[in-house]
Formats: sequence, structure tokens, C-alpha cells
Amino acid sequence: MGDHRVLDVLRKAQLVQLDILLEFDRICKENGLRYQLFAGTLLGAVRHKGFIPWDDDIDVVMAREDYDRLKEICKAHLKEGYFLQHYDSDPNFFRQFSRLRKDNTVYLQHTYRNLDIHHGIFIDVFPLDNVMPGSVLEAVRCKILSALLTVNRVKNVGVAPNANMLKKGLAKVLRVLLCIVPQRFINRVITKVITMFNQRETGFLNHLTDGVSRERFRRYLMRRDSFYSVVEWEFEGRRFPISQHFHELLTNMYGDYLTLPPEDERRPHHGIVELLVE
Repeated sequence: MGDHRVLDVLRKAQLVQLDILLEFDRICKENGLRYQLFAGTLLGAVRHKGFIPWDDDIDVVMAREDYDRLKEICKAHLKEGYFLQHYDSDPNFFRQFSRLRKDNTVYLQHTYRNLDIHHGIFIDVFPLDNVMPGSVLEAVRCKILSALLTVNRVKNVGVAPNANMLKKGLAKVLRVLLCIVPQRFINRVITKVITMFNQRETGFLNHLTDGVSRERFRRYLMRRDSFYSVVEWEFEGRRFPISQHFHELLTNMYGDYLTLPPEDERRPHHGIVELLVE
């Protein structure tokens, strides 16, 4: 498939994702839930006033208290044709964040191709949790959390295809041993570790549900007041909330974020192997 054809198909998926974002925005505004555009979607809004042309998803973040309320609200108030996926609503989805998916579509990722889950086109919804940067407690928490996230991934999808033979062998043994551990138990333990500082006034938030390497922790660290200071910003001809401190956040995540990456890096990153738009 030629580059232009790929971009045409990707654009169709982006427009479905925009539709999902509008439904998410409706739910949030009608129920007083705070959120903002995040990561590549925030970068797209600031640099392109819409999607990064080669981006293949939408990312939003919410504080944990609003994230938990969202899960309850969506049970009764989400429009027909949408599905909020998390480990309680779709038990084989083992991740610690949620995805709002569109029914009657397919957006199959290579990593999850063998899982019996909803595979519709999605936007990612990430909770933000309190962190204690620079503390011994935080360093210990991140080590424990990193190990738990690795175990969870190995149990459900194994290791990356390019892993060496030793890692692949260890993963097979670990998966056999983990068969006796209920997925529900693992999910609850990981969430408990992620949220363990949420009753403290730490002044900082972070995105912990998708990995906690030292580099990721640094990139996604934000002051709590950065999250609660928002402005409405154009994205694909609509307006959505972003942090008023977007320059600080984007610089932390991407460095010189206004400069386009080299052409050979301008490609989707979610490993989509099958796509069906309604």
C-alpha cells in the first residue's frame, strides 16, 4: 500500500477517533469531569491544530477521582455504539488505563491480536496519580510497579518479538506459573500500588499506568496546578481543554516540540494490523 493510501486510511480512522472524543467530551462536560488532551494529541493541537498527520490515536488524561467517576457514569450515560473498556468491563483487557471504543469498527493491534477483547477504534483515557518525585518511597514504588507491570504483560501477551532467547524462555516459564494467579487479583494489586500516594498532598501528578521507567517518569511528571489550569484550544476545528502550561509540559515530553521529526520517523506507532471503519 502506497504512502498516500496509508495516510488516507489513517485519516478515516482519525475522524472516527474525533467522533469518539466528542462523545467523551460530552460525557465529561455533562457530569463535571475534568480532563485534558495529552501527549501526542496535545502536541498535535499546539503544533498542527489537530492530529499530527501520522498519529494513529488520541490520548486524554484525567485525575484519578474523575477517572473512577467516569467508569461509573459510562455504565448508564454513554450513548449507544460506544464502549468504555477497562479491566472490569472487559476482563481480558489487562491494562491499567481505559479505552473508549466505537462499536462496529476494528482497530486491531498486533500486540493484542490474540486477546478476546473489544477491538474497535479507540481513544486512550489515562488516569493521573499522585507521585513523590525525588523520594526514596517513590523510587521503591516505581521498582515494584515496574516489576508488576512486566509480569502482567508477560502473563497476557508474552515478551516483544525481538526479545532474546533467554527472555523468551523465562517468559514461557513465568506464564505457566502465573496461570494459577487470577487476573482480577493482579489488576487490583497493580492499581493499589499506582494509587498508594493519592491520599497525600504531594503537589505532583504522573501517568503511571503505561510504564514507569526513569525516563517515562521524568517526561510525564507534572505539577498538580498545571493540570487544573486549563484553556480551550483548537483541535480539528473543535475546542477541547489543554493545560495552560502546555509549553512546559510539551518541552518536558518532547524537547523542541515545534520542530518536525525526520521524515523516516513520521509513522504510526500502534502496530495496527487490521482496520475497519463503520
